[in-house]
Amino acid sequence: MPFIAINLSNAYDAENNTRYATVEEADARARAVLNQFPTAQVFTAQVLKDYSAKVSITAKEPAELETAPAPEEPTA
Repeated sequence: MPFIAINLSNAYDAENNTRYATVEEADARARAVLNQFPTAQVFTAQVLKDYSAKVSITAKEPAELETAPAPEEPTA
């Protein structure tokens, strides 16, 4: 199963999505982050499952609304 090293201090770090074949590789990446940014919070994790979903978007013309007849004006 693949492993990842997540830098919680930088959610935009593209390396957060890198998969490693061994825990040792993920650990080396975590340590490299800490060497560069000593105050970072980093963890390693094992990827157990990958999830994905599909979304379908459809468009159609709206239904025509029936207009109510205008109220009649009272005659004198």
